[in-house]
Amino acid sequence: MDDSLRAFVNEFKSGILRKRVGQIALAVVLAEACIRFLNALIWYFVVPLIAWLLEGHTESVLFKRPLVFPWQQIFGSFLEFIVALIFVFYVNRWIRGALPQPALLPSPELSPPDDEEEGQEPYYNLAGQLVSPTEQEGTEK
Repeated sequence: MDDSLRAFVNEFKSGILRKRVGQIALAVVLAEACIRFLNALIWYFVVPLIAWLLEGHTESVLFKRPLVFPWQQIFGSFLEFIVALIFVFYVNRWIRGALPQPALLPSPELSPPDDEEEGQEPYYNLAGQLVSPTEQEGTEK
């Protein structure tokens, strides 16, 4: 067994992929970030809003404090949620691997016909086969 860092990362990645532990851990991280964000919204947005609507006409100690809107706490919670969301996105992408991109150009053995003009680019269908711009799909040369 190789004891290098690359071997450790590859084994760690395959272990996570095999048992779905990675997706579960990322779901827990995302759920925890979402709960923290919702908790911050309740305590820093909804409770002051209720206090503002009641205008101090209540016996609850919760609503007796002076109305100062906590922009910094809400912005910090929002920023923390966005960072957790970006982290989960990129780690999930790393675990699952990047999706293969479809080839836009056909293989090099296909060359455009000789009767094409120099300034005009060749046309390719979705399968990557070279077609003439004047040729109909049902007809063949």
